[in-house]
Amino acid sequence: MAQKTAMRIAIVGPESCGKSTLGMALATHFQCGYVAEYAREYFATHPHQNYSINDVIRIAQRQFQQEIEEARQHTHLICDTSPLVCRIWSEVKFGHCPAEIEQLELATRYDGILLCAPDLPWQADPLRENPTDRNAIFERYAQRLQIGSTPFRVVTGLGAQRFTCAQQQLSTMGIDL
Repeated sequence: MAQKTAMRIAIVGPESCGKSTLGMALATHFQCGYVAEYAREYFATHPHQNYSINDVIRIAQRQFQQEIEEARQHTHLICDTSPLVCRIWSEVKFGHCPAEIEQLELATRYDGILLCAPDLPWQADPLRENPTDRNAIFERYAQRLQIGSTPFRVVTGLGAQRFTCAQQQLSTMGIDL
């Protein structure tokens, strides 16, 4: 018997661009599964001031596992982050992407990706590191997504406009939650 596979939507983008808020809102609105960003949970119990590339690998691996677990329980799944986020994070922070994260990126399938534009005001947070280069990081995401085969769309706007934009972008990708 074939294993059930959930339709997965990933939300990616630079820090402080509304990924978590948007993901939770979409999951609530469409009454579907939601996988939260594991990095926050990880750093609640691990020091984050001097983290290493191995911490990012562990975060990516656990995020991947949580997606698999949730995909078994839901027909539709909103994922607040993806291996791509860990790839970009690794490249920006450490100058390269480790093979373990590349493998997770190749092993993960999404039906669509929403790339959040950094058009929201920066909100400081102890885990955030890049308040001044969000546009450059956004461009990294866009370039990487353009070479992939998964459809993606950019989400812009403040508040309800952002949510409406996300719904419209999902529709343009032919995704009906």
